[in-house]
Amino acid sequence: MPLPFFQFSLAALPAQTPRLPDLPPGPSLDRVRGPIEIPPYEPWQIGVIIALVLLALGLLIWGIVRFVRARSNRTRTAAPHLTALAELKTAAELTKENDERFAVLSSLALRRYFETGKGIAALGRTSLEFLQALDGHPQINPEARSSLTEFLEHCDRVKFAQASLTEAQRSALTESATALIGQFEQAVEATAQEVQPR
Repeated sequence: MPLPFFQFSLAALPAQTPRLPDLPPGPSLDRVRGPIEIPPYEPWQIGVIIALVLLALGLLIWGIVRFVRARSNRTRTAAPHLTALAELKTAAELTKENDERFAVLSSLALRRYFETGKGIAALGRTSLEFLQALDGHPQINPEARSSLTEFLEHCDRVKFAQASLTEAQRSALTESATALIGQFEQAVEATAQEVQPR
């Protein structure tokens, strides 16, 4: 059974609802465009990004160049004449009881000097072959060749004929090799000074 509270009559409603007023005339739809695309980055932002990338590349290249230069400075070897002099000194100090070892190391130091410093093949050759390779070399005068020949003969006698050396002979051989290296280095300096323009 329906409740009287919810009872209403359709007759109580107005017959016609009031009409809304017409809208005023709006803009013409002929000029309406689609959505405007906004770029994700402004031009100044793109410029800053490019500048940062260029700066990072510059720093990377600079770092690589510094690394390569530092590495080449570390691997740079001493001058051949300094190396040879150090080897002669070491041979004299460390082989006081072994004449054969002294002769081998002293001869090797001088041969290595000629090989690396002068570009004359000396390692792996006999003394005679080495001396023949020196023929006609502009920095070798007769006095230097005679001194070198004498040095190699003494070393060969000790190495192959087991000749012994006195302390004075050992010192004389070391001084002879040192003097030879000094003569060749002086010849190199004299040649370099002649070549330099005045």
